[in-house]
Amino acid sequence: MTLPPKDAAAVRRQELAAQLLRGEPVMVTQQGAIQPASAHTNNEVAITVPEGKLAAPSLYWYERDAELFQAEQEAMQHFFPGFRADRLADGRMSWLGSLASGVPGSSRIWHLQVVYDHDHPHNNSWGGSIHVFPVEPDLMAIQQQLGEPIPHTLHQDGSGALSICTVEKQAFRHGRDHSSTAASSLAWAAKWIAAFELWMLGELSTSDFAGHRI
Repeated sequence: MTLPPKDAAAVRRQELAAQLLRGEPVMVTQQGAIQPASAHTNNEVAITVPEGKLAAPSLYWYERDAELFQAEQEAMQHFFPGFRADRLADGRMSWLGSLASGVPGSSRIWHLQVVYDHDHPHNNSWGGSIHVFPVEPDLMAIQQQLGEPIPHTLHQDGSGALSICTVEKQAFRHGRDHSSTAASSLAWAAKWIAAFELWMLGELSTSDFAGHRI
């Protein structure tokens, strides 16, 4: 059986792809065509692109902006040294650790996950680009037991998990001269946890917890 000849255009595309992946030196003609450096003739005007691969910018903010990531690490080490950095399977950076509210009558330990958005920092959503998820206790389970929504919580990640709404969009400031750290988000989360525990103990009404007076 005779195999049909390969399409010339397909063969050329495969050759170009292999060249680019290998990072070989190439010539670029006046029309923008890519040619092997060895195919260049003296009669043809072309510029040489030396050996090297195309730069591939990182998808992750902590690799693109090492200075910002260093500042985040230093802030967490200073204010919440019990938290450790954890890179998620999808590449997002996070922190894991525990807090206690210190509210008399409550001995609950809060195990928290602090997750950065891929495009941190921004204030496009409630809580900005950092989200605080209680791993334990399970807020969804508590909400079902209570039979009413827990104030200042948000559904995240499309999984139904509840995060703590730490700060309004306009209050999440970011940039070199502003506070946008996971440490700041954790501080807001600690305030929410204290209010939640007081609410559970009957010291805060639902309207006070849900309102802007805490």
